[in-house]
Amino acid sequence: MSHTLHRRGAEESLQKDIVFLMLPAHRLNDQDVPQTETGRKLRRFMEIGLEQGCISIGNASTGNVHTLGGIQQVLDSTTEGATVHCVFDDAEKALHMMQALKEADLGLSVVVSGLFDMIGECCRKSGLSMHTVEYSLGIWGNTSVLPEEPVLEINTMYGHGMVSVGRIQSVAEKIRQGRMSCEEGGRELGKTCTCGIFNWKRAAEILRRMTQ
Repeated sequence: MSHTLHRRGAEESLQKDIVFLMLPAHRLNDQDVPQTETGRKLRRFMEIGLEQGCISIGNASTGNVHTLGGIQQVLDSTTEGATVHCVFDDAEKALHMMQALKEADLGLSVVVSGLFDMIGECCRKSGLSMHTVEYSLGIWGNTSVLPEEPVLEINTMYGHGMVSVGRIQSVAEKIRQGRMSCEEGGRELGKTCTCGIFNWKRAAEILRRMTQ
């Protein structure tokens, strides 16, 4: 499974939220090549994402643009065993990313998370076939104790749960008080998503809905 899989929200909102993930398979395709070669491929994946207009990159082993201080620091920190990510806010950009990755042929596994029909169409247009498909079945159990839906939409943008409900509510309150803009709030919440899969632009839109 992937920690990128459980994002919630309306179709219109989720159309602006596509995550690409690349990682080597331990003791399989990270073998028989120099460690620096695998790291180079992972770095190149993020570079291609930036070339194709992604809004965020991150390295699960070291951090994201907010925690490490910028794009260059994320790229320079890439290690051979890392899991790296690129986040897009537009299906056309995601299509171009798929086409560029197909051309680059880096030889490592790629997972793409997003609306099923939208990702399928991007694959079709780029001449790629889906290898495996996973669905999120949502949240089961006593859902009455869950926070309100807009908070969940932001909270589920990081499957490891480090963008906490309390922090989201705190940022929303600062926005209501005029102490922070929605864009600043989205970036602030993205700081605790170490691996960089948090879509700060979509978070800003949700915060705007919450605080109007």
